[in-house]
Amino acid sequence: MGFFGDFSGSTQRRDQRQGYADSNQMIDSGYTSARGNINTGYDAAGAATAGARTDLTGGYGRATQTLNNSTSQAAGYLNPYAQQGGRANALYGDALGANGQIAQQNFGQNYAASDPFRQQNADFANESLMRTLNARGMSGGGYAGQAVARESLQRGSQDYGNYLNRLSGASAQGMQAATGMAGIYGDSGRTQAGYDYRFGSDMADEQGRTAGLATGRGNALAGLDVDQATTKAGNRINLANSLANSRGILGNNLLKVGELATKAFAGGR
Repeated sequence: MGFFGDFSGSTQRRDQRQGYADSNQMIDSGYTSARGNINTGYDAAGAATAGARTDLTGGYGRATQTLNNSTSQAAGYLNPYAQQGGRANALYGDALGANGQIAQQNFGQNYAASDPFRQQNADFANESLMRTLNARGMSGGGYAGQAVARESLQRGSQDYGNYLNRLSGASAQGMQAATGMAGIYGDSGRTQAGYDYRFGSDMADEQGRTAGLATGRGNALAGLDVDQATTKAGNRINLANSLANSRGILGNNLLKVGELATKAFAGGR
């Protein structure tokens, strides 16, 4: 069988088919490994990109929290002055009648009833005036009462004006504090807007990298598929050519045998 197979070419064709199968197996194994390596590499790159997005999210989140904390702390220093200024401004408006007649009347009543220093100051001033009048022998007449009334009215007007000035000053101080707080929150808003813009831009870049990785993986795998198909097609063509050539082995060998027989016959004669 071995000799006849070699003589007829069937052994060669079997060897060719086995070589073709072995080469295809090696090709498939190599390309499978290549695909695995590509996928492993791109998976690692994708994980790194995902980690970068996580780091970006955490970093911008911490920056935002720090900004919010510092903004709240800075505004907290000014907030008591702003609140006090708001209350002073409301009282100042009541005193001027800006909030209505009833509010103005209530202000006057509260002012008269809730300023013990004003009454004490008036008592001290009146006592001092009476001592002066006593020294001049004028304390028992109508002039003394008129003088006390005039001085009381003048001091009351001065005290009331001073009180309004203090309210106006406290209101202005509160306005300055409120302006400062507005500036702090405005700066914080602009800074946060900058954070948000950069965060969006950075995340878009990371998404672009992820898309690029996916495109690269697809292109690489597609390239392997084309190469593998092309290589196996070449192997198939080579096998077909080899098998076609092997079909003539039997005929060629028979011709050679015939030639040998003819030569032997001619030589015998």
